[in-house]
Amino acid sequence: MKLFFKLSFLAFLVAGIVSCKEDFVDVNNPTAISTASYPASVSDLEQLLTGAYGTQHAVGIFGRAIGPYSTYLWDHTTDLSWQGSPNWIQMGQNNALPSDAFLVQIWPDLWRGVQRCNTLLAGVERVLPTASTTDAASINLIKGQALFLRAWYYFYLTTFWSETFIVNGAGGDKMGVPIVTTVANNLSETQISRSTVKQSWDFIINDLKQAETLLNGKTWTAVADKHKVDQWGVKGFLAKAYVFTEDWNNAKTYLSNIVTTSNKSLVSFDVYKNMFNGQNEFNSESLFELNLNVDMTYSGSDLSMGSMMGTLIAPSYVSPTTGTPIASAWTNVFPHAKNIARFGFNLGHYFPNGTTSANISNVDKSYITKSITARANKTVDPRLWVACLQPYVDSMVVAGVKRPISHYLDITELDMEAWSFRKYINLNGTELEINRANPSNILWLRLADIYLLYAETLMKTGDNATALEYINKVKRRAYGYPVNTVSPVDYKSLTDQTMAPDNVLKSDPLKYERWAEFFGEFNWWFDVCRWKIGDKEAAYYQKIRGGAIQFDPTDYAQPIPINEITANVNMKQNPGY
Repeated sequence: MKLFFKLSFLAFLVAGIVSCKEDFVDVNNPTAISTASYPASVSDLEQLLTGAYGTQHAVGIFGRAIGPYSTYLWDHTTDLSWQGSPNWIQMGQNNALPSDAFLVQIWPDLWRGVQRCNTLLAGVERVLPTASTTDAASINLIKGQALFLRAWYYFYLTTFWSETFIVNGAGGDKMGVPIVTTVANNLSETQISRSTVKQSWDFIINDLKQAETLLNGKTWTAVADKHKVDQWGVKGFLAKAYVFTEDWNNAKTYLSNIVTTSNKSLVSFDVYKNMFNGQNEFNSESLFELNLNVDMTYSGSDLSMGSMMGTLIAPSYVSPTTGTPIASAWTNVFPHAKNIARFGFNLGHYFPNGTTSANISNVDKSYITKSITARANKTVDPRLWVACLQPYVDSMVVAGVKRPISHYLDITELDMEAWSFRKYINLNGTELEINRANPSNILWLRLADIYLLYAETLMKTGDNATALEYINKVKRRAYGYPVNTVSPVDYKSLTDQTMAPDNVLKSDPLKYERWAEFFGEFNWWFDVCRWKIGDKEAAYYQKIRGGAIQFDPTDYAQPIPINEITANVNMKQNPGY
């Protein structure tokens, strides 16, 4: 992999460097930082740490690509409005290629995150030996965060590109990803072979265990530090890694600890429904979130404090003059129609049979009435309207004026449930009005996830009754009932009927709750992979606009980008590509 970087001013602009030392640059190469004098202080390390955090929303990560360019396509969260790219269509068909333009964005940006963490960790070892006691304490907190972040980047490298997950104890000997702990000094040091799946996960867990020790007891109270990972973010990530590797005993220990001693709690439904839209940030449910802000200077890079993701998934709205759909931004993808049905929505369609144009004047008024009633009576899963915007029922703000959501732009099939996404879009204006720099924080790990991972772990360790209770806690919140009290919507068993009509989810409350609760939050693809249900999911979704879905056993792993295969003689491609 191309990890042979010089530390340029561009990389460090993310960290907000303001140093003016005479020896700050390398006189032999004015574009490089002089490692003889930098980093030399806690302040320098904090600058590097900011860059390590900032890389999380680079173009190839949550700045744009993770979600709309990757998991949303692989797990069929989305269907496609824009049909202009064969890569786009092929990914939605579970048929990605090593030359795929979007994977070529994700791979190097994740490795850039690893490189920045490794640079920071090397800096820590440089500064720590001569630090005062007070500075040493601060440096160890920085080190803990750097280890967490390196594990975070490796989590995506491992889950996207490892040959398999560890399932029923098997798969650990398959190909994982290269393990890199230092910044390469020459080209030959970049020619690194793939470690095994088990070694890759062990590396993630080892980094997190070290981070747990260094961040033990740490919470951040200053507003400027809210984005930093604390002890519960580390423990929650560790718990998730243990579940994903089927280490149920360790998973149970960590999950139980978070549930009983973290003082975290599920927020009310009213808080929950807007916490993906720039509101209610860092609330009682959040264990770790990516802090984003409007940035009118940059868009779509790790120099930006925002994310372009909302630009791709932006809603369509009704033209005030023609009554037809208008894109509020790029508007490339929309929720797959089969997802609307999975939430239990079966109220017909907003255009009567025979309608020839997508126009608000053609909408069936009885459909609107039935939809409003279903929402009020909660006969459809309320999370549908947390995750999605319903055409001709919901609205968005455009130039300060409320406009109805429309049938999705460019969808010629008027009988298709072409809704819009609601999570991670700006409800108070269009994405283009904020310069493609959406400020909605990414809630990467939250208590509802912990509850459902705990339920799964309890099922695996023989406590089905308590498992059912934690599944019901999540469902109760969704329907507005007290979380800890028996409610009318409780599942009666672990095989009770859900809202879903399909064989994958209709009799599996755990799977359904993970799907419904986190719809549009980048989690479902990992569940599909670790439960090995890709073929069943493909059978349910059947097709996207652009062609039939074709799922093979090798599709759980993505192809190593061709540029990497060319650059690294020791890199082996995943099977099937």
